[in-house]
Amino acid sequence: MGPYFPLLQVDVAHGYYADGRCRGLRFVPAGTTAERLRRADALVRADGGSLRVHGPAEAIERLRDDAEDRSGAFDDSAALSWCVFATDDDFACGTEDAADRPRELLWVEPQGTSKPAADARADADSTPAQGDAIHVALDARPRALEAPDFQPLLTPHDRRVVPFALLSLPLSRLPAHGPARDPAAWPARYRWPLAPRATVWKYCLLGDWTEPALAVVDLSGETGFSAPVPERLDDGTPMLAIRSRGLVPLAQRSPRRFQLRSAGANDKVLIRRLPTAAARLLARETIAGRPAIVSEIHVHR
Repeated sequence: MGPYFPLLQVDVAHGYYADGRCRGLRFVPAGTTAERLRRADALVRADGGSLRVHGPAEAIERLRDDAEDRSGAFDDSAALSWCVFATDDDFACGTEDAADRPRELLWVEPQGTSKPAADARADADSTPAQGDAIHVALDARPRALEAPDFQPLLTPHDRRVVPFALLSLPLSRLPAHGPARDPAAWPARYRWPLAPRATVWKYCLLGDWTEPALAVVDLSGETGFSAPVPERLDDGTPMLAIRSRGLVPLAQRSPRRFQLRSAGANDKVLIRRLPTAAARLLARETIAGRPAIVSEIHVHR
């Protein structure tokens, strides 16, 4: 057995996490993927934010040969596929998600996969310039759980515990020759960007706030806030509520610098840096007649 080469790498970027890398993703081979990789003598490693496939120099030829039908024609639908499950506690709340759960999940594939198969193969078969690597962005689109593409890929368990996404990497998009012949082209790199959830930030001021003209001020000037209005918590505790006028992204370590001030005759800073929103403290409200996701931030005096 010869040396193993890095063949394929998927990196998941996420704006919520402090270092920009996703956390807690679990990649489970779907459909025929596990068997295809076994026949190619390939190994898979994942660390919660990336997926890597290694194999011998001839692994790519084996995978492409494995994708040919009985007549020797290339099966354009052949792909390596993984169900992607989220296990990090903050992920579901901190991620912008376009899918209507649980009726939909995200279908993730390389950009341009919908182009004609012959064009896709021509792109994959072309040799990159010396020193270049393949960096392909992945698109994520909601698709109904009952879509035909999912039928051979989702198990009965997957339909009960629906994955966050299904990742599909068509074999036709991989370069035709392995790393021993085209070392500059390998590993084939993919990047899947995930955005942080953006919410209305609601500061709940609890206790005795007697200062006039209370206001939350964004030191960067990007976010405006409403005037305080008296409200009550679910248990009846009185409070003053101040909401952001727009959506503010959530972050593991938010760079936002919001201050609480008393904007009377003598402008006074009451809290130099207000706490930022936590991913898992979400609520639903109707604001100006429209439903909204709200991050509640309790500030006690």
